[in-house]
Amino acid sequence: MKYSTWTTTLTVALFMLLNSCGKEPSQQSKPLAKVNNYVIEENNFRRELAASAYFHDIKGLSYEDKRKFLDSRIRKEILIQQATKLGLDREETFRQAIERYWEQTLISSLLQRKSAELEKEVIVTSDEVEKRYLEMKKTEAKLPPLAEMKEELAREIREEKKTSALEAWMKGLQDRAEVVVYEDNLRALQ
Repeated sequence: MKYSTWTTTLTVALFMLLNSCGKEPSQQSKPLAKVNNYVIEENNFRRELAASAYFHDIKGLSYEDKRKFLDSRIRKEILIQQATKLGLDREETFRQAIERYWEQTLISSLLQRKSAELEKEVIVTSDEVEKRYLEMKKTEAKLPPLAEMKEELAREIREEKKTSALEAWMKGLQDRAEVVVYEDNLRALQ
């Protein structure tokens, strides 16, 4: 699943916002900076820095990289504090944005977990791979030999089976759920 730059920026901002809830440094983490009453702790900063380095594919961080990231984190904390001071964190639009993000993240985590679980149960046989190859051969004249395509075809079949199993699991959840739709209210909605 590809995320847009906006989604990535929102994710990082929300991550930092959630990490900025504490005020005093913990006993096990050294302070790196203090912005008004908020302390940027080494442990939280290290996690954020590592995530940023991974995202930007930075292999070795220099002091300048760390300092630049810390300066950016300080600016963000100042903005967070100002937004909080103005009460923006209590506005309905903010609450709704957080709620949407939370819901999307929760659903994504659930689907990833179930997908990983199903991955362990999916079996692809050589007969299925050969059958797929023969079906493709009927419509495509110039196919590479089966030996060259075997791995790719097995991966495709595995993903299709996993997707099908995931859809069946979701349908099962829906079938077992007690759902009431108020048709009159839906029709009256304008």
